[in-house]
Amino acid sequence: MTSWNDEPEKRELLSNPRPHHYVFAHQAVKGMVKGDPLQFFSIIASEGQRDFLDWIWDFVCEHLSGEDPGGLSASDINAATCSIKTYPAVIISMPEPRAIAEAHFIAIVLTGELSEAVASDQIEFRYFTLECGTHMDGTERTVMCEWSGDTHMNFGDGPEPDLRKFAEVVEKMI
Repeated sequence: MTSWNDEPEKRELLSNPRPHHYVFAHQAVKGMVKGDPLQFFSIIASEGQRDFLDWIWDFVCEHLSGEDPGGLSASDINAATCSIKTYPAVIISMPEPRAIAEAHFIAIVLTGELSEAVASDQIEFRYFTLECGTHMDGTERTVMCEWSGDTHMNFGDGPEPDLRKFAEVVEKMI
Protein backbone atom coordinates (compact mmCIF):
# COMPACT_ATOMS: atom_id res chain seq x y z
CA MET A 1 0.00 0.00 0.00
CA THR A 2 1.25 3.51 -0.66
CA SER A 3 1.68 6.14 2.01
CA TRP A 4 -1.52 7.86 3.06
CA ASN A 5 -0.04 11.11 1.73
CA ASP A 6 0.48 9.70 -1.76
CA GLU A 7 -2.10 9.13 -4.45
CA PRO A 8 -4.62 6.56 -3.12
CA GLU A 9 -4.12 3.01 -4.26
CA LYS A 10 -6.90 0.64 -5.20
CA ARG A 11 -5.97 -2.56 -3.39
CA GLU A 12 -8.11 -5.58 -4.09
CA LEU A 13 -10.04 -6.15 -0.88
CA LEU A 14 -11.82 -9.33 0.04
CA SER A 15 -15.57 -9.27 -0.60
CA ASN A 16 -16.35 -10.14 3.02
CA PRO A 17 -14.55 -9.74 6.34
CA ARG A 18 -12.62 -12.78 7.51
CA PRO A 19 -14.81 -14.24 10.27
CA HIS A 20 -11.99 -14.67 12.80
CA HIS A 21 -10.75 -11.09 12.33
CA TYR A 22 -14.27 -9.65 12.56
CA VAL A 23 -15.49 -11.72 15.52
CA PHE A 24 -12.32 -11.10 17.53
CA ALA A 25 -12.49 -7.30 17.11
CA HIS A 26 -16.24 -6.73 17.15
CA GLN A 27 -17.57 -9.43 19.47
CA ALA A 28 -15.10 -11.49 21.49
CA VAL A 29 -12.95 -8.72 23.00
CA LYS A 30 -15.99 -6.50 23.53
CA GLY A 31 -17.75 -9.36 25.33
CA MET A 32 -14.73 -9.98 27.55
CA VAL A 33 -14.53 -6.32 28.51
CA LYS A 34 -18.28 -6.10 29.15
CA GLY A 35 -18.17 -9.19 31.38
CA ASP A 36 -15.50 -7.82 33.71
CA PRO A 37 -13.66 -4.66 32.61
CA LEU A 38 -11.29 -4.62 35.59
CA GLN A 39 -10.25 -8.23 35.09
CA PHE A 40 -9.72 -7.60 31.37
CA PHE A 41 -7.50 -4.58 32.08
CA SER A 42 -5.61 -6.41 34.84
CA ILE A 43 -4.76 -9.35 32.62
CA ILE A 44 -3.81 -7.19 29.63
CA ALA A 45 -1.45 -5.22 31.92
CA SER A 46 0.15 -8.39 33.29
CA GLU A 47 2.75 -10.90 32.15
CA GLY A 48 -0.21 -13.10 31.18
CA GLN A 49 -1.26 -10.79 28.35
CA ARG A 50 0.00 -13.02 25.53
CA ASP A 51 -1.67 -16.12 27.00
CA PHE A 52 -4.90 -14.15 27.43
CA LEU A 53 -4.92 -12.90 23.83
CA ASP A 54 -4.18 -16.47 22.70
CA TRP A 55 -7.05 -17.74 24.85
CA ILE A 56 -9.51 -15.21 23.34
CA TRP A 57 -8.29 -16.18 19.85
CA ASP A 58 -8.74 -19.88 20.65
CA PHE A 59 -12.27 -19.12 21.86
CA VAL A 60 -13.02 -17.39 18.54
CA CYS A 61 -11.56 -20.34 16.62
CA GLU A 62 -13.68 -22.77 18.63
CA HIS A 63 -16.79 -20.64 18.04
CA LEU A 64 -16.03 -20.56 14.31
CA SER A 65 -14.99 -24.21 14.02
CA GLY A 66 -14.96 -25.24 10.40
CA GLU A 67 -14.21 -21.68 9.21
CA ASP A 68 -10.81 -20.94 7.68
CA PRO A 69 -8.93 -18.35 9.80
CA GLY A 70 -7.59 -16.83 6.59
CA GLY A 71 -3.93 -17.13 7.53
CA LEU A 72 -4.47 -15.25 10.80
CA SER A 73 -3.19 -16.26 14.21
CA ALA A 74 -3.18 -14.84 17.72
CA SER A 75 0.48 -13.88 17.29
CA ASP A 76 -0.68 -11.22 14.79
CA ILE A 77 -2.55 -9.39 17.58
CA ASN A 78 -0.84 -7.09 20.08
CA ALA A 79 -2.06 -5.00 23.00
CA ALA A 80 -0.70 -2.04 24.92
CA THR A 81 -1.91 -0.21 28.00
CA CYS A 82 -1.91 3.57 28.20
CA SER A 83 -3.93 6.51 29.48
CA ILE A 84 -6.23 8.56 27.33
CA LYS A 85 -6.86 11.83 29.10
CA THR A 86 -6.97 10.58 32.70
CA TYR A 87 -8.61 7.27 31.86
CA PRO A 88 -7.01 3.82 31.73
CA ALA A 89 -6.98 2.49 28.17
CA VAL A 90 -5.98 -0.55 26.15
CA ILE A 91 -5.19 -0.33 22.46
CA ILE A 92 -5.16 -3.54 20.47
CA SER A 93 -3.39 -3.71 17.11
CA MET A 94 -5.05 -6.12 14.73
CA PRO A 95 -3.58 -7.89 11.68
CA GLU A 96 -3.75 -5.80 8.52
CA PRO A 97 -7.38 -5.52 7.40
CA ARG A 98 -8.19 -7.09 4.06
CA ALA A 99 -11.92 -6.31 3.91
CA ILE A 100 -14.37 -3.58 4.79
CA ALA A 101 -15.27 -3.69 8.53
CA GLU A 102 -12.06 -5.41 9.57
CA ALA A 103 -10.35 -3.34 12.25
CA HIS A 104 -6.88 -1.82 12.23
CA PHE A 105 -7.12 -1.01 15.95
CA ILE A 106 -9.41 -1.34 18.95
CA ALA A 107 -9.33 1.14 21.85
CA ILE A 108 -11.06 0.37 25.14
CA VAL A 109 -11.25 3.26 27.59
CA LEU A 110 -12.54 2.88 31.17
CA THR A 111 -14.64 6.00 31.71
CA GLY A 112 -16.66 4.99 34.75
CA GLU A 113 -15.96 5.28 38.43
CA LEU A 114 -13.46 2.68 39.59
CA SER A 115 -14.45 2.11 43.20
CA GLU A 116 -15.20 -0.97 45.26
CA ALA A 117 -18.82 0.22 45.49
CA VAL A 118 -19.30 -0.35 41.74
CA ALA A 119 -19.68 -3.92 40.49
CA SER A 120 -17.02 -4.68 37.89
CA ASP A 121 -19.56 -5.56 35.20
CA GLN A 122 -21.19 -2.16 35.75
CA ILE A 123 -18.05 -0.09 35.12
CA GLU A 124 -18.53 2.17 32.14
CA PHE A 125 -16.20 1.91 29.17
CA ARG A 126 -16.04 3.06 25.59
CA TYR A 127 -15.08 0.71 22.77
CA PHE A 128 -13.69 2.24 19.58
CA THR A 129 -12.56 0.63 16.34
CA LEU A 130 -10.66 2.04 13.39
CA GLU A 131 -11.94 0.04 10.46
CA CYS A 132 -11.09 -0.53 6.84
CA GLY A 133 -13.46 1.16 4.41
CA THR A 134 -13.55 2.47 0.86
CA HIS A 135 -14.41 5.69 -0.91
CA MET A 136 -16.97 5.65 -3.71
CA ASP A 137 -14.13 5.30 -6.25
CA GLY A 138 -12.92 2.12 -4.53
CA THR A 139 -9.83 3.62 -2.89
CA GLU A 140 -9.25 2.71 0.73
CA ARG A 141 -10.00 4.87 3.70
CA THR A 142 -10.33 4.29 7.41
CA VAL A 143 -13.60 4.61 9.28
CA MET A 144 -13.81 5.70 12.92
CA CYS A 145 -16.42 3.66 14.77
CA GLU A 146 -17.65 2.97 18.29
CA TRP A 147 -19.67 0.20 19.85
CA SER A 148 -22.16 1.27 22.52
CA GLY A 149 -23.89 -1.83 23.81
CA ASP A 150 -25.09 -3.61 20.69
CA THR A 151 -25.11 -0.43 18.61
CA HIS A 152 -22.31 0.11 16.10
CA MET A 153 -21.82 3.81 15.37
CA ASN A 154 -19.95 5.02 12.28
CA PHE A 155 -18.37 8.49 12.58
CA GLY A 156 -17.02 8.62 9.02
CA ASP A 157 -13.44 9.07 7.89
CA GLY A 158 -10.81 8.18 10.44
CA PRO A 159 -7.11 8.92 10.66
CA GLU A 160 -4.48 7.02 8.76
CA PRO A 161 -3.91 3.59 10.34
CA ASP A 162 -1.29 4.75 12.82
CA LEU A 163 -1.58 3.86 16.51
CA ARG A 164 -0.72 7.36 17.77
CA LYS A 165 -3.09 9.07 15.36
CA PHE A 166 -5.87 6.66 16.31
CA ALA A 167 -5.25 7.37 20.03
CA GLU A 168 -5.39 11.12 19.34
CA VAL A 169 -8.80 10.80 17.68
CA VAL A 170 -10.08 8.62 20.55
CA GLU A 171 -8.86 11.25 23.01
CA LYS A 172 -10.84 13.96 21.17
CA MET A 173 -13.97 11.77 21.33
CA ILE A 174 -13.77 11.20 25.11
